Amino acid sequence: MKSILEVQNIYSGYGKIEVLHGVSIHVEPAEIICIIGPNGSGKSTLLKTCFGLLKPKKGSILFSGKDVSLIDPEERARIGIAYIPQGKNIFPSLSVRENLEMGGTPLRESKAIEKAIQGIFDQFPILRQRMKMKAGLMSGGEKQVLSLARALMVKPRLILLDEPSLGLAPKVIDEIYETIRKTNSEGIPFLIVEQNARKALSMAHRAYVLDLGKKRLEDTGEGLLNNEEVKRLYLGG
Repeated sequence: MKSILEVQNIYSGYGKIEVLHGVSIHVEPAEIICIIGPNGSGKSTLLKTCFGLLKPKKGSILFSGKDVSLIDPEERARIGIAYIPQGKNIFPSLSVRENLEMGGTPLRESKAIEKAIQGIFDQFPILRQRMKMKAGLMSGGEKQVLSLARALMVKPRLILLDEPSLGLAPKVIDEIYETIRKTNSEGIPFLIVEQNARKALSMAHRAYVLDLGKKRLEDTGEGLLNNEEVKRLYLGG
């Protein structure tokens, strides 16, 4: 089966500063893949490069077998790649419904957008309850659900998710990851960057460890969770 995403020997960074040094990863259909590693290891840089916010200096990125290394983020979104950055990833002054409408803009036709919104409300009842609320007034967990729901408006073929647990309480993190699991069970693959390594590895089918811009380790999520070196260096012993 063809990989949904193949990152081949990527060198990338910011201006003259090279952050990634020959990184290769792949995501198979319906997989949850997690990227862990210390701060400054290049995790978010890898996601930004996959989405086209950064152009690789060397190497290539294939999406469903097609080289997308040099195409713009808008085109990557159009062909099915969704990117949810960490932190400020909603429109706080707009209502929940208006946020979803913004996410559905690529659908163009109002009937298609409305159908997608109703599907989201069926999938996430809390958003139906909050649909008139300004998104900025929602709880942290609800904002993260809205971010994911907005990405799902256009039925993406791959979701790139950066730090979904950032700043959230443990109970809320569990809820967010359950939402991710349910979404993945419908066949949508995820590439997730996460500082909460234990939680991410417990959910991931496979995972990679980045360190100093290089791929250090690769294994199943369970394999890395039980790896003594990973426990010592990245999981606090």
